Amino acid sequence: MADPLGVFRGSPGGTRLAGQLALVGSLALTVWLQQLELRLRREEAALWWASNGRDLINGFSLAAIILSLWLNGLPGPSALLGGSTLLLAIILFERVLLRQPGLEHPVRYALLFALALATPFLVDAASVHSALTRAALCLGG
Repeated sequence: MADPLGVFRGSPGGTRLAGQLALVGSLALTVWLQQLELRLRREEAALWWASNGRDLINGFSLAAIILSLWLNGLPGPSALLGGSTLLLAIILFERVLLRQPGLEHPVRYALLFALALATPFLVDAASVHSALTRAALCLGG
């Protein structure tokens, strides 16, 4: 049976560390960019370009996460599926978290959540790819 999400490449030691650091960096960048995106959302009524700016921010965040997952050895389709899931979960968490009145340091909580969510990718990307492949096969019939 063909692998619907591609074949996991793995990565040698130094490349693996670079991929892991890239993933942590892309998550930190995503959390920071989400703060900018929220600011644009507040100003959207006054600025005609704010909606497009938010789309660009989310697209850039997604591209950074996908690239870092690819550097961790995931094939393109698997990196796209995993990266999209990570980004959506981070966005939803921040929307809920930042609505809490009086919460101090919401960015720290968002970053901790993002890192916790990405831990399986950091520790054993091959197993994550295998789980994503099994899910794709189940959904595909």
